[in-house]
Amino acid sequence: MKKIIWQVMLVVGLFVSGLAITASADNLNYTVKAELPSNQVNQDVSYFDLKVKPGQRQNLTVTITNNDKRDHQYTVSPNLAVTNDNGVIDYSQSKAKADSSLKFNVKSALSGKQTVTVAAKSSKRVTVKLTVPAKRFSGTALGGINVVQAKTSQRKKQSGMAIDNQYAYVLGVQLRENVTSKSKPRMKLHQIKAAQLNYRNYVTANLQNDQPAIMHNLKINSYITKRGGKKQLMVTKKDNLAMAPNSNFNFAMGDGEAPLKAGKYTLHLKAKADEGHWQFTRDFTISSKDADQLNETAVGDQAQPNYFWWFVALGVIIIALLAVVIWLVLKNKCRQDD
Repeated sequence: MKKIIWQVMLVVGLFVSGLAITASADNLNYTVKAELPSNQVNQDVSYFDLKVKPGQRQNLTVTITNNDKRDHQYTVSPNLAVTNDNGVIDYSQSKAKADSSLKFNVKSALSGKQTVTVAAKSSKRVTVKLTVPAKRFSGTALGGINVVQAKTSQRKKQSGMAIDNQYAYVLGVQLRENVTSKSKPRMKLHQIKAAQLNYRNYVTANLQNDQPAIMHNLKINSYITKRGGKKQLMVTKKDNLAMAPNSNFNFAMGDGEAPLKAGKYTLHLKAKADEGHWQFTRDFTISSKDADQLNETAVGDQAQPNYFWWFVALGVIIIALLAVVIWLVLKNKCRQDD
């Protein structure tokens, strides 16, 4: 059984925009550094923050330093920045699906995947080619350069399992043609539905940022009512969220424990970020078919029928039968004594 350990260091320290998310890298035996070019907007950060022009061609240089005692191979590939379902900007998804509102995909502007070998205790400079579209784009285009060390089987035996370790760095790539004029994010609410995540049931609301701008410090307060009712069901509050430009994610509501009930409902959702606030009230329906299917496959208490009263009834029957048996034994004994 292979256990892939992803320790992703997102080297994107935008203090102003809140772009950076850094993961622990205690076990990494290599480092990755962006060589910042002359058109770097902010020289105090460690990711690519570039002012570009339509049709511009440029080489981006990444230095990989192998601190291990043996040679290693590394795969270097571009990614599009998206918002994952935890409400976090994610630069590491190699197969991320572009949002319908996206006009400029950073991944398509960067050269394709390449594999390089770096000798032990040495460094190598790797070139990633950037080609900016001839057609102008507005706002911020966001992506990343993923650097993954090839898997090396350490054959550590733990309960009969061999463990393979794999590590990765992601360098952020932010492109802008106009650094003085900023676009503002905008939230839209799309499909609301019952869904199962990790075998637990929730109601999800698809939220979209359809503008080329990052949404920072996002807070969401939501609750669900029966349609026409006032009692608050599935109250969910989350903060410290963010959304990538032109992206969407499924905001999960509920605790994943309660069974889903078919019916007609209304979602009440308020969202607030540094750049604005939004409010939605939307009706939706959970069908009996969807509720039954999801409850049947869910784990935990929500999928378990209540057998309490069945056990009580069974206990009463057993006690009654014992009482009858004891009465018959005593009655028979009395006859024998007579």
